[in-house]
Amino acid sequence: MIFFPAIDIKDGKCIRLKKGLLKNIKFYNEDPVDQAIQFRQMGCEWIHVVDIDGAFSGSPKNHEIIFDIKKRSGCKVQVGGGIRTQETIEDFINNGIDRVILGTIAMKNPDFVKSVCKKFFGRIAVGIDSKDEKVATEGWSKTSKTSTVELIKLYKNAGVVSVIFTDIEKDGLLEGMNFEQIQKILDSTKLNLIASGGVSSLSDLEKLRKIKNKNLEGVISGKAIYEGKFLVKDALKVLC
Repeated sequence: MIFFPAIDIKDGKCIRLKKGLLKNIKFYNEDPVDQAIQFRQMGCEWIHVVDIDGAFSGSPKNHEIIFDIKKRSGCKVQVGGGIRTQETIEDFINNGIDRVILGTIAMKNPDFVKSVCKKFFGRIAVGIDSKDEKVATEGWSKTSKTSTVELIKLYKNAGVVSVIFTDIEKDGLLEGMNFEQIQKILDSTKLNLIASGGVSSLSDLEKLRKIKNKNLEGVISGKAIYEGKFLVKDALKVLC
């Protein structure tokens, strides 16, 4: 199972939010590139990057920093946040980004997502942010009436490399993950899943590791790392 340390970027800095709310922001590193290099030195092979400014505005704002993360960290990089056009996807892929995450557009325009999955096969992931089992969009600022599981099912056989599920009611709270919903998604959809939101300790990772499902690809952790709840090297030992 892959451990994805998270780097959320706002105003060019590494930050974390609580429940996706900008009023609940905390800054951790002035230099996201330096943070990425540190994660590589700790043994991470992948980094999960979100352009927070892009998620709220609808188009990437920190792409040059993200390109630099890819060039200098030596890690594989998956990126989300405001990516809603084919031109933007091409820009990221042409600059070496390994995987592009489509979020809001996956809710609003499934046909577009299916089209780019074919064009950029193996490079497109879908990010599903969930609140009370309903899909949230626009940087988590809006909640739809669409079921999280039903939206994920829509992408079966579409060529999506992975689904990134984030429970925003758990995210940034260090109170544990929504294991019930994770299991439900795995049982219902049969797509590769990366779980996110609420990782608080190594015991959460151990619990994930015990889920016997080949489609559980990995887990994303941010605040727990930055707050020193566990060491990255120990997380890698648990999951790998």
